[in-house]
Formats: sequence, structure tokens, C-alpha cells
Amino acid sequence: MAIEKIDTELCVGCEACVEACPMDVFRMDYDEEISIITYPEDCQICHLCRIYCPEDAISISPIKYVQPMVGWG
Repeated sequence: MAIEKIDTELCVGCEACVEACPMDVFRMDYDEEISIITYPEDCQICHLCRIYCPEDAISISPIKYVQPMVGWG
């Protein structure tokens, strides 16, 4: 699993990670008003969830960490 955790103290429930993830790894827990990792095995380590999180609440496992690559520029 590349995504290590979502810090529930920092997560504000903005849904940025849910919308940014191309693999549909995240879901919203509307009762708790936070994002949750529902399909960790589908993570492709694209870093979009971490990049778009305004609160820096998402941690990528250091074992699975790779530099983000951009296809433009």
C-alpha cells in the first residue's frame, strides 16, 4: 500500500483527494466528514491526492515513495 494514512486531525473533508485520484482509492465518510482510504491496493503512487490536499494530511509510505513525474513542461 503506497498511501500510508490520512491524518484525521488535519483532514477537513474537502474531497480534493477523492476528486483528484484517477484510481478511485478514496471515499468520503460523511458521518465523520473526513476522507477515507477504501481501495489502497489500487493506488498507482501518482501523488495527486497528496499534491491536491490543501492540508497536507496524506502520507505516502517511504518504502513505496517515488518522485512524482509530470508529463508536460
